[in-house]
Amino acid sequence: MDWSNVTYDELLTSLREVDWSQPPRPMSEFFSRFSIPKTQQKLQQRFKCNVYYYRSSYALIVLVSFVVAFIRRPTALLSILAFGFGSLCLNDTFATMLSDRMLRFIRKLHPPLAQRIRATSGGHNGYGAPPGKRSVKICGVQRVVVVATFLSIGLLLLYYSAAHLTILWATLTGNAVVLAHTVLKTPNLKTRLSSAREEFRAVWRGYQQPSYDAHDYNL
Repeated sequence: MDWSNVTYDELLTSLREVDWSQPPRPMSEFFSRFSIPKTQQKLQQRFKCNVYYYRSSYALIVLVSFVVAFIRRPTALLSILAFGFGSLCLNDTFATMLSDRMLRFIRKLHPPLAQRIRATSGGHNGYGAPPGKRSVKICGVQRVVVVATFLSIGLLLLYYSAAHLTILWATLTGNAVVLAHTVLKTPNLKTRLSSAREEFRAVWRGYQQPSYDAHDYNL
């Protein structure tokens, strides 16, 4: 796959729709084969390819940087968790999976309540739909409301923790490590990236079109 033909908007869309449940890449692979890209085109191709392929590893690096920075500030650490959970809800796969599991749990505790939530949930129009037409609900609540709630909680906790400089340091450190890796890591396009290319191609061209109406809303 020629990553130069992939725009950044398409990359962001694929990251929003792709499954993030895969474990981080092995350390032996993550820290092998580094080089400086010779041209700007090679730099952009490498950046897009590595961001998509090592997405779970990069997310873990950023998370660890915040945990280390806030290990002595529990309130600030809770704010980061709230920010992280709200950001995860922006991913279509995570949001629908969370909704399904919460509905199953509610059904065990109070079946009538689960029935009412199911009636307001309806189907999902998220995976493969244009960004302006996505409508994903989490237990009957619009996803944008859930995301806004957790981001607001994160902002309040961050304000009360008074850890603005610490969060700035953690953000710069984590992102600097990720940026350096995306630029210097040489992708192995012949072996380990073959599955990632096929996965990206499927999401990018809209081949993966699972119906969100098929999710377990019948409980």
